[in-house]
Amino acid sequence: MKQNKRVFRFGLLRFVAALGASLFVLSAASMASADEAEVHYRMALAHKRAGRMQQALDEARTAIRLRPSHAQAHITAGMLHHRLGNNDGALACLRYGVQLQPEQADAHGLIGLILIRQENYADAVEPLRRAAELEPDDASHWSNLGTAYRRLRRNGDAIRAYQQGLERSPGDATLLNNLAVAFRRDRRNEEAITLLQEAIQQVDDNARIHLNLAVSLRASERYDEAVQHYQRSLELEPNNENALFDLGICYEQLAQTELAIETYERYVRVVEARDPAAATRARDTIQRLRDR
Repeated sequence: MKQNKRVFRFGLLRFVAALGASLFVLSAASMASADEAEVHYRMALAHKRAGRMQQALDEARTAIRLRPSHAQAHITAGMLHHRLGNNDGALACLRYGVQLQPEQADAHGLIGLILIRQENYADAVEPLRRAAELEPDDASHWSNLGTAYRRLRRNGDAIRAYQQGLERSPGDATLLNNLAVAFRRDRRNEEAITLLQEAIQQVDDNARIHLNLAVSLRASERYDEAVQHYQRSLELEPNNENALFDLGICYEQLAQTELAIETYERYVRVVEARDPAAATRARDTIQRLRDR
């Protein structure tokens, strides 16, 4: 009987030892897999820095396969999908990544930006609001949040978002420009002009800001000043249809008929292949001016 007990204890000890060894092997294998996932993730980052986006994405996918809970690998894969033009793939990876690691402001911000570009403005608001909350000193989060609100015709919310961004990043030209556009929508042209003039002091080579300032000046019937900024906008973007047409209107208002005709003729050359009807209307305007 005692011998049977000794045999039982010995067998039990062997079983426990074998179980411990197998658990150690499994643990070591898991650690090796985790380490290998990190190696592939770092390789993905190296490829990304070198501009090899597809190779980077392949490495990020391998890291995810080895460690499905690797939040940064999911987020990096999402960013790479975006760079490669696959926005649906980007959204899937980024959303899974922020579930695993909710404090990633850049990932929330990119989700919102992609949704704006897909014209899904309602769904863009929450990730952009979260991005701005997590990283309030990044002006782009506030700018994109305001843009989402503006496209939803929530102009008051857009103004508040831009103003909150400017509290953190005073003088940011993009925020100043976007706030001015929101003010102009509320017919607050003089406030818009002040903001756009400040923005141009920061960046004089932005065609869109010059165009927005010109439009605001024209709306305030300050045609001489508007002409200067239409001209500067066209120096930077010579074929901008809106700038050309509006500049022609300003010349008409200033009774500078020949300049108006020349500008409308430029407009016709730019638009006639894409929009024959617009070109015809401009030719009618040119004829009207010549008949005076």
